[in-house]
Amino acid sequence: MFRRNLILSFVVSLVFGMGSSIFANASSVDSGEVGPNFIQDVGDGSYAQTSDVTIMLEKKMPPSTSITVSDTDSLEEVGETASNTALRSGQKPQTYEELEDPFAPTEEIPELTDPMEGYNRFMFDVNEGIYDNVMEPVARGYRAVIAEDFRMAISNIFDNAFAPVKLLSSLLQGDFAKSGRVIARTLINTTVGIGGLLDVAEQEYGIKNVNEDFDQVLGYYGVPTGPYIVLPVLGPSTLRNATGRAVDSLMSPGIAFAPDIAVGVATSLGENINDASFILDDKEQLEDSAIDEYESVRDFYQQYRHGLMNE
Repeated sequence: MFRRNLILSFVVSLVFGMGSSIFANASSVDSGEVGPNFIQDVGDGSYAQTSDVTIMLEKKMPPSTSITVSDTDSLEEVGETASNTALRSGQKPQTYEELEDPFAPTEEIPELTDPMEGYNRFMFDVNEGIYDNVMEPVARGYRAVIAEDFRMAISNIFDNAFAPVKLLSSLLQGDFAKSGRVIARTLINTTVGIGGLLDVAEQEYGIKNVNEDFDQVLGYYGVPTGPYIVLPVLGPSTLRNATGRAVDSLMSPGIAFAPDIAVGVATSLGENINDASFILDDKEQLEDSAIDEYESVRDFYQQYRHGLMNE
């Protein structure tokens, strides 16, 4: 009796559970929800509840393709480095040393030899002493008294008087364009410019000045600059430049047109004082900023003269 009641209770519980599951599943379908299906059809209209969920995984593979020799070559080309690609395209690969520096000077300035540096430094100090104790005080007093326009007019007179040196140097180098400019400037400034006081040629007609001397003539014909030399009072120079200065002085206004040596020396001294009045502040700035003033002056001189040679 007890066993019969136990079996009956189990059957009733199973039927009640199945009914509840079917009702819940039907409610989910009616409400539009999709969930896992825990009811399995076992045939003959019977259903069984299961707790197992079977997940089907499908792995789709692309259709097999055959890799040809050309495709393999293409894959190899993709993996090539930049240098190999350059070689395949006919271009020569550049190394780090061959890369061009965009900030490098377009033309390398030749090195200026200084075999007499000991003497040159000694003479440089002597010239600096003369400048500090004589030239600078006189030039500062001169600048304080004479207005800049008058000092510029005096500089124009000396520049106009130096025309024979410029003309001859330009002709010897075969530069007829510069020779024509020298002649035109001299005629205009001497007449309209009141003896060279005013640079009418450039201000009114746009005829640029010419800066030529016999040192550039020697350089034009391949004469090397020679060693660096610091001349007494005159300052930085080279062996070639010293020779050129000697030739230029024969046609300079201080000697060619002076009645005697004293007048010539006074004229040259006045020109140097007038020129120094324009560079007093630059000289002071150089003295304050340069680590080695001797080397700074030497390098600047070399760059300046090299620039004149390439104008």
